[in-house]
Amino acid sequence: MKKKINWIDIGFVILVLLLIIAAYLKFNVYTNTNTDAKMVNIEYQIKISNIRSYSADAFQIDDVVYDSQTKLVIGKIKNIEKSNAKINRETVDGRIIYAESLERYDVVLTIETEGMETDKAYFADRSVELKVGSEKQIETRYIKTTGVIM
Repeated sequence: MKKKINWIDIGFVILVLLLIIAAYLKFNVYTNTNTDAKMVNIEYQIKISNIRSYSADAFQIDDVVYDSQTKLVIGKIKNIEKSNAKINRETVDGRIIYAESLERYDVVLTIETEGMETDKAYFADRSVELKVGSEKQIETRYIKTTGVIM
């Protein structure tokens, strides 16, 4: 009696073997960060735009800043710059102008952290990438907001 090859079973076995290999490579060979890299002090700024006065006042020097998504520490606030936000406003004659707001603020936080520097990027806590121009959801003990890394 001649046996036929069941291609579905062979495909399933190959798929399982590929998943095992991929899991091994992910967890044992490739890592997201270099644990041998030297830690350095990194200072960066985050700009939070167009927030209310009480939100701007919630930031305090030496407050610990966390990444909202990973809950990892990404530094301590070392300086706070607060200025009136610039927003689009409609004038009485119907024109739209770009002007300062008296009740909204832009805040620039200078944050210092110990992190890792590579040829391509900076990382806080070895895993949170600090990429210029990217949005970062941050939080302190008093406020949770989104800013842009400068």
